[in-house]
Amino acid sequence: MSGELEIFPEWMLDPKRKEDVLIFLRELPAPPRRRKEALVAWAQYVGIVLTKDDIRAILKPGEEYIEAWRE
Repeated sequence: MSGELEIFPEWMLDPKRKEDVLIFLRELPAPPRRRKEALVAWAQYVGIVLTKDDIRAILKPGEEYIEAWRE
């Protein structure tokens, strides 16, 4: 998962920057699954627990995250 962390500027590697990270990921031109993987990697690195609302916050309007086992 270390590859996902490379997309974040160093100043975002702080748990206080969660809102900035959510906005940053929402604007990335990547599929929802990749954005979620990056968010999970970031959360593990900074040591916070994510909620379902955090996952929903990285979705663009009209997007839906589908769990891999449902595809």
